[in-house]
Amino acid sequence: MQSGCTFTLEVSEERADCVTDALREFNRLRRSPAWLNPPAPGAPLQIYALEDDGTVVGGLIGQTNEIPEWLEVSVVWVAEDRRGQGMGRHLVHLAEEEAQKRGCRYARLATGEYQAPGFYRKAGYRLYGQLENCPRGETVYYFCKELDRNLITQRCNP
Repeated sequence: MQSGCTFTLEVSEERADCVTDALREFNRLRRSPAWLNPPAPGAPLQIYALEDDGTVVGGLIGQTNEIPEWLEVSVVWVAEDRRGQGMGRHLVHLAEEEAQKRGCRYARLATGEYQAPGFYRKAGYRLYGQLENCPRGETVYYFCKELDRNLITQRCNP
């Protein structure tokens, strides 16, 4: 342990900014060239399926290039009465196409065991990890996919 230091558990936005800025500077000096010239700035990606009256019956929420060349999908939802009709697959396909236009080469996401791991496997995503007991009694699965211009390549080797 460092002598002469005091450790505190108090919440401080100023100290949090100081530590975060110091880590960002450390990372900036050591990152790969992909971080120096990203294909596009990080940006939200949102796609919604709407009824004629504007009611949302499906959607995908994610972001592109927060990590250069990567689409990160955080939410995919389809109304129960619309499931099994290809809407989820279409949302994912549209997101992948838009991500490619923004310079993304890969996609990643996490899903719970009770959610849709089978859906993502069918969509060409590859399981690269899992975290058990997150929360206790449940498993989170991590998937990725290489985005090919023809959407044929289904592997993930960044």
